[in-house]
Amino acid sequence: MQIKPRLYPHPVLAWFSDDYQNCVFNPEIVIEGKKEFFNVSMTCNTSSNSLKDLIQQKKAAYAVHVECTSTRYRSLFISFEDNFSFGIPVGNVDGRVDVCRLILAQSEIHNYSSPEFHLDFEGRSFSLAPGDTLSVAEDLSFSANKKDDELAKLPSIFSIVRSSDVAPHSIDIDISGQKIKVLLHPNLYQSFSYLNNDVLMRSTLSSQILLPALVFTLEKVATQSDYSELMDLRWYRVLAKKMKEINIEITGLNFSPEVSLVLANKLLGDPISNSLKDLETIVVGEN
Repeated sequence: MQIKPRLYPHPVLAWFSDDYQNCVFNPEIVIEGKKEFFNVSMTCNTSSNSLKDLIQQKKAAYAVHVECTSTRYRSLFISFEDNFSFGIPVGNVDGRVDVCRLILAQSEIHNYSSPEFHLDFEGRSFSLAPGDTLSVAEDLSFSANKKDDELAKLPSIFSIVRSSDVAPHSIDIDISGQKIKVLLHPNLYQSFSYLNNDVLMRSTLSSQILLPALVFTLEKVATQSDYSELMDLRWYRVLAKKMKEINIEITGLNFSPEVSLVLANKLLGDPISNSLKDLETIVVGEN
């Protein structure tokens, strides 16, 4: 969830409005990645005495809404204390995690008014229900990348599946999900499943299936002008990391001297050379 500038039916202390005069709400946040949890520490305070009073009476509370679109994780953390912390299980999030910092009503509040309101609200009072937003800070996000060793396994970003299309192509590529999905014609998928059981065939399968899929993906990335949506995808983050290891920025593919085929083969560990060696081993063994 991201808080967009909007109109509320009651005054809200926010960076995008002047409902409150000379008041701010900008809590500090520290996020530390641990083995099992992302630890989030908050220092929440506001210069609004009216909102402080509501929190002291426990009619309102500081709140943090955490959401990860890629895993659909969503949770709300509430505290009446200025300083509090909580943990987010590592397994529940992946990629970009949005964090919204708020002050929310915790009970019904009748005839709420404040001398801190803008003059437009002079003489007016408001009724609030539990969950109503009283204040909101600017959105922020953090990247919940998995451990480096997980990101280093390039083949893990591929998913080879049987195509369910009515008239399937021999091979098709879908890069809209967390993995690069390679869809094979049912007959080809059956052959792939059989051959993949033979260790000596895996480099050949990689050069025939993963290599063209990665070439397609790199060429698609090279045509992008906005990378914000791609950053949520795990395959993109893995590629960005692997390419940085060989001094290539993924956002600069258009300017890279590397041909897509050469780069893809390098990133996959040279399956072309390995497949030829394995095929030679198979042929020699049969003679």
